[in-house]
Amino acid sequence: MSDKVSVIIPCYNVEKYINRCLTSITAQTVGIDHIEVICVDDASTDGTVDMLKEWEKRYPTNIRVVLSERNTRQGGARNIGMQYASGDWVAFVDSDDWIEPEYLETLLKKSNKNNYDIIACRYEEDDSADLTYFEGDKGSGEFSEVFVTDDMVRKQVIKEQKFGKVYPSIIRRGFLQSHRITFPERLMFEDIYFKSLIHLELSRGAFIDETLYHFFKRPAEEHYKADDLYYADYLTVLMFMWKEWRRRGYFSRFENELMAEFLLDGYIGFLRLLFKRSGEPPYTYFLLIKELVVTLTPAADKKHYLKNSDYFKDLQKLWISALWRDVDKTDFEEIARRTKDAGGI
Repeated sequence: MSDKVSVIIPCYNVEKYINRCLTSITAQTVGIDHIEVICVDDASTDGTVDMLKEWEKRYPTNIRVVLSERNTRQGGARNIGMQYASGDWVAFVDSDDWIEPEYLETLLKKSNKNNYDIIACRYEEDDSADLTYFEGDKGSGEFSEVFVTDDMVRKQVIKEQKFGKVYPSIIRRGFLQSHRITFPERLMFEDIYFKSLIHLELSRGAFIDETLYHFFKRPAEEHYKADDLYYADYLTVLMFMWKEWRRRGYFSRFENELMAEFLLDGYIGFLRLLFKRSGEPPYTYFLLIKELVVTLTPAADKKHYLKNSDYFKDLQKLWISALWRDVDKTDFEEIARRTKDAGGI
């Protein structure tokens, strides 16, 4: 195995977590010689930089620390990391997450077959305070491939969203460069934009049914405050995504599929966020997302896929129907109550 992976880690005020993350990376069974770690400190104000520099001293040929003068959020830090990457593959690992010892080896073993653009596996939320690994069965290990041969296959790829997370995966660096796929900067929810371009540009992908990535579930008190800017970031990323789809000419080929994705990731995703972070979702934010969606998709209510159960669940259809009818505050609160009783959208 000769391929090298550039592991890009955006870091901001993670002195409590970065040792766990880097320990899991330097312990990879593929061997440290196959790994280039690029830690981008995003203008931390705690002891993160000092800890990163200690790791750089321990692994001077494998770990590189890059300091950003201003905070550019996850997306900006990842873009900076990409400028320094030299590996055949890129892996994005968040600084509070960690990976199984065989994570990179498992993905790399499949990397040279069929010249894949991306190889992904499963992840699992984990609230462990220490570095722990999964015990027992991690999945079937079944290997499935996606070859995009025509627009019909592409439509299915968009619909299935098989590669729906920035993690857990390795992505061919040349693929990202040739298609100019980067992250929005200084915004949260940058992964929504990024993964949509992956689905629209990939030619060959593979998925391994094995759970190898730990997505850290932070304590409630460490979550980002769900204020106006938090929700504004989501809406801004949606507008950037829509604009980029149009700029790249995707709508002429995949109009129905992209509108469906926009309704699911955009509209329903935003409502899901409101229910998760607000307790009682504000009516004002519903009106705001409704105005954005109706403005961008004025004829979506006439499209046949809105009645297609393969795209939307019943409760999602109820919320989507609310886009094209008058919904006062009382109506909104009733739909919200039904949603909470059902356990979410």
